[in-house]
Amino acid sequence: MPKGLYAQAKAQAEKYHYCSVSELIRDALRWWMNDNLTRNGFTPQFESAVLRSDKSSVKNDIEWDGKGNFVDFVLSEGKKKYDSVPRQRKV
Repeated sequence: MPKGLYAQAKAQAEKYHYCSVSELIRDALRWWMNDNLTRNGFTPQFESAVLRSDKSSVKNDIEWDGKGNFVDFVLSEGKKKYDSVPRQRKV
């Protein structure tokens, strides 16, 4: 591979967080040989579904307001959810 092309490939590998130029080239070949994949390596239908679901909220979502300690928030909200789930006594 010419030095200039290798330098460009190395820059792209770093930009897109590939471990090596070889990994970048393997991924590029997979993408090139399968014209039904998006840039992220998914089918267009799957990628659209993922992006749609990301925009929709989940029932009973809890949002952190950015105040206080995030870990304490997660632990307290998790405890509230866990305590609100009906459980059966083990006999």
